Amino acid sequence: MVDEMSFYRAKNGDGESFYRLLEPIKEKLYRIALMHMQNEDDALDCIHDSIIKAIQSIDKLKEPQYFNTWITRITINTCRDYLRKSKNIEMNDASIFENKLIYSNADIEGSLDLHKALESLTEKEKELISMRYMEDMTIKDISEVTHSPMGTIKSSISRTLKKLRVYMEEI
Repeated sequence: MVDEMSFYRAKNGDGESFYRLLEPIKEKLYRIALMHMQNEDDALDCIHDSIIKAIQSIDKLKEPQYFNTWITRITINTCRDYLRKSKNIEMNDASIFENKLIYSNADIEGSLDLHKALESLTEKEKELISMRYMEDMTIKDISEVTHSPMGTIKSSISRTLKKLRVYMEEI
């Protein structure tokens, strides 16, 4: 639940109140950005840009209960924009990632397998999984955010989970 007093103060330009609104959801925003960007530096850049966009447009948000969904959508869209812009950039030095990918710990290997499985998903599938399991949003909330029927959301999540299970069994 969003603190309404902080919300209205933030709308009036109070930075401290805006920070209080972000505090309970900052970890979720980070996980969402990291899932999309797959790179900590880019994820942090996207979160930074998302917060700036949110500060600039908070006056357009009318209801405080939609703040979390609203800023989550801004973060997802910022990540999409960043990925779209960086699609044409080619990386020639793979040595940056070598140290990050060499691990012997089984938990880390499992995490890498899950990361690969998530990479196999479309952007829409990633968003649905992110909203449902990382943000703990209800089907109804996801339906409102995506402007899709609840049945469509349920079946899309179900298909995506099956896709992930199949991918994980193949690994």
